[in-house]
Amino acid sequence: MGELLSENKAEMYPYAYIFQKRKTVLIWQTNGEDTFRLDSENRLISAQTVEELKRILGKDADSVEWSESAEISFDKFRTALRNLRHDRASSEKTCSLLLDGWNFLEDMARTFGLDSETEKLRTPSLNRAYDKLLYGNNLPPMTPEGRSYHPLWTSEEISALRKAFKRILNLFIKKGAFKEASVPGCSISQDKPDWFESHITV
Repeated sequence: MGELLSENKAEMYPYAYIFQKRKTVLIWQTNGEDTFRLDSENRLISAQTVEELKRILGKDADSVEWSESAEISFDKFRTALRNLRHDRASSEKTCSLLLDGWNFLEDMARTFGLDSETEKLRTPSLNRAYDKLLYGNNLPPMTPEGRSYHPLWTSEEISALRKAFKRILNLFIKKGAFKEASVPGCSISQDKPDWFESHITV
């Protein structure tokens, strides 16, 4: 791995993601904008365990808020996408998972300067879908006491969500941002069927 970028005044937190049953721990940072930390060669700083990540970071590990960690499963994320149905309400748990995954992927795109990818998530259909997921989390400032919101989906919104996240996940796999595990039937390569296509039908 390249040298770390030692001058970093951003707030930093561990953020793990699970993909194909494999956990990878990253450093999420915020300082005006939310990104994941890169080394001096613009590669993600990552490890399979917190202990390994601390070793990689060296003295910079002291600046990370290790007690405030987060985790997202993209195995569950793709299952939630697959299970969306026209005019069937989504639970708060589903909305939270999809919103967390969406924000994670936007932060990943921002990390690598992929502004064109984040712009593709700003279509009218996807803007409506994002708002539904946000309100579907039923956060106190947005949801009146004693009330709850469980969004219903149009076929257009479901199609837009599946296509958008199929594209962006496959992009990050090709860039090496998402580590593939050796799970039978779950590999992606140029001469094999698309993994995401095999799990998410549009």
